[in-house]
Amino acid sequence: MKTLNCKLPADLAADIDTYEQEVKRFLTGDLPAGILKARRVPRGVYEQRTDGTYMVRVRVSGGVLDSDSSAALAAMAEKYSNGLLHVTTRQDVQFHDVKIENTPPVMRELLKAGLTSKGGGGNTVRNVAACPYAGICPYEQFDVTPGAHAVTEYLIALTGSYNLPRKYKIAFSGCANDCALAQISDLGFVAETRNGIAGFRVFAGGGMGAQSRTADELCEWQPAAEIIRTAEAVRRLFDRLGDRTNKHRARLRFVFERIGVDEFRNLFNQELAVVTSEGVPAWNAQPELNTAAALCGQPPAAVMHNGVRVIPQRQPGFFALPLHLPMGFINSADFAIIGKLAGRFSAENGLRTTRQQNLLIRFVKEAEISTLAAELGRLSIDVLSPVPLDRFVACAGASTCRLGICLARNAAQACSDALAQEKLSRATLDAFDIHINGCSNACGQQPAAAVGFFGAAQRADNRLVPSYVLTVGGHCNADGAQLGIAAGRIPAAALPGFMADLARDFQTNREEAESFLQYYKRRGHDYFEELAGTHAAIPTYKAAPEFYRDLGANEEFSMAGRGAGECGAGVFEVIQNDLQAAHKAQTPFEILLPAARALLITRGVDAQDADTVLREFEKHFIDSELVDPQYRALLTRARGFTEGWKTALDDRNAEIKSLLERVELLYSTLDANLEFHPPEKTVQTAEKTTEAPEPTAADTDTIELDLKGVPCPMNFVKAKLALEPLAPGARLAVTLDDGEPVQNVPASFRAEGQAIESITDLNNGHWCVIIKKTE
Repeated sequence: MKTLNCKLPADLAADIDTYEQEVKRFLTGDLPAGILKARRVPRGVYEQRTDGTYMVRVRVSGGVLDSDSSAALAAMAEKYSNGLLHVTTRQDVQFHDVKIENTPPVMRELLKAGLTSKGGGGNTVRNVAACPYAGICPYEQFDVTPGAHAVTEYLIALTGSYNLPRKYKIAFSGCANDCALAQISDLGFVAETRNGIAGFRVFAGGGMGAQSRTADELCEWQPAAEIIRTAEAVRRLFDRLGDRTNKHRARLRFVFERIGVDEFRNLFNQELAVVTSEGVPAWNAQPELNTAAALCGQPPAAVMHNGVRVIPQRQPGFFALPLHLPMGFINSADFAIIGKLAGRFSAENGLRTTRQQNLLIRFVKEAEISTLAAELGRLSIDVLSPVPLDRFVACAGASTCRLGICLARNAAQACSDALAQEKLSRATLDAFDIHINGCSNACGQQPAAAVGFFGAAQRADNRLVPSYVLTVGGHCNADGAQLGIAAGRIPAAALPGFMADLARDFQTNREEAESFLQYYKRRGHDYFEELAGTHAAIPTYKAAPEFYRDLGANEEFSMAGRGAGECGAGVFEVIQNDLQAAHKAQTPFEILLPAARALLITRGVDAQDADTVLREFEKHFIDSELVDPQYRALLTRARGFTEGWKTALDDRNAEIKSLLERVELLYSTLDANLEFHPPEKTVQTAEKTTEAPEPTAADTDTIELDLKGVPCPMNFVKAKLALEPLAPGARLAVTLDDGEPVQNVPASFRAEGQAIESITDLNNGHWCVIIKKTE
């Protein structure tokens, strides 16, 4: 038996040559960073949070790696990256800390190994996922791995697969357990045999992110021969119907929301007929049916065999060994050894990556389990022993990702450490499924988890507090798909204590063999809201400064270094917090104050005292006519309220609600460059802040702006406002603090296409950054 490999397009070598020339032009200054970004991201190359460092994401079709490709990946990680490999929740493998000039050589070596990073990012057909138990699961109808490869081979050869409205994710599951999350994917196939014919239930329009959605059933059943045509028909519809004007609503799931599943199904049937008539091939393989398939229960579970955790396969005498990688990471030396061991002990000569960020060595003979386990025991990390951390899945979060708010991996480690202090049985731990995201974008697949957290920020004591939104009850299995339901917001510092209390209650009150989802339903959602509420309090900064630092961090929490535009993206979270506070408030003034404060951060104002908030809102939004001047009298009354006029806002609820609605309308038009686009007219976003310099038309002038002591992202916002009125060619000299400000503000301006002419250490804890306006 040999591991199936996916065939790659013949033109990949020429594509790499083209990309290498673009990298060289970028390094010599002949190609703008924005243009290179458009070239590198669809090839799976992302800039990390640290300026000038890159991540390369390698497609692993169906999660299948043979021993040779494993050895090649290990060698590349050692040669070009930080020496670590990272397995992702979509079964890819990533290298981190790669220099941009080394990305073309990485791509060439990947090609030699039968792998590619093309389609690893951007608005492309992404890695096609498959159940890691495909081919060995007692519940599967047939092995779906060849189907995942067939769809991959067809789609990655198409030019149209790399210029879609947004990413297009496809998944294959071999039975109704749906281990690959087909029911929460853009396109999902769940194997089902009818009358001795291999086929699939087909789902479409699902996906996870800030606005997650479970998929609709597109086809109640279709023969397996139709999978390539189906994937192509849906790709074409997505290409035609996806919203390219708004990336926040560009995913396929928003097409379903806009036109409805019935209309999409009608269009799909028409398009399927078109692609068939055009000669898009059928999948002509004949899958070997599992005629002894058992009724679906839980996914294959590990059992102990002579002290080693193994998964019995449906093939008598063979077992799979699950290897736990701490949050998906493994060093290159250990990965190389595992690849060699897979070649030696696995009858399929390879590995499988899993969406839990782990590895499987499959088709191991029973007689060789102990020998293989002994060899694995020589690795530098323990991949066999069960530990609390193996119940956690975490995305990169703010450690490297430019969109991350919180340090998700640190949160997983801290919660794992807390669970290790409890006297929990392994049965209790195994019942948990805990996923943590550093933001709401769901790379850690939190919406589908029984227990999920995603990073957020909230205000307390005039500071930002790293926090997590708790979701519970998510699942994707034979009972269907259900997204987790929000149950509260918990400060990061309180998260380990919450997890310990939850695990303790689960073990104490769990009924025999009860799953966590069964426990959740029996306990009721209100219980989880109440438990989260007991951990939601935020002490003052003076009483507990650790609440204002992220887990594992030494510095005070900020959203510095976020991306696209890197610092600017963090502003949205702060605005959302204020708008949520306004909706939760009960009294007129408590509604008005956060409504007025919400958008001030876009104008470089981060105020908490009521008088400043009201006056700055009037200055930046009413004086600029972004908000109707009729509200000026309301603000005057509000200032009177703060000075003792207790009835000032009586009978003003309708006016306050109207103002809140206007603020929310403006927020809905806010773009990544912090510009508003109100529907009634084109308006300048605001007048300059008091700190901003006077406009100048002289291309050679240099305006100075002192931002010492101004934290991220406020320093970026203030500098952006100062740069806006300047003429192209003019220069802005910004004085910034050492640390995150000087690391992130220049990176944010580069991402917006502005030129950073110099960064000079003033040798007094501050830096001078010269920004030249390019447009």
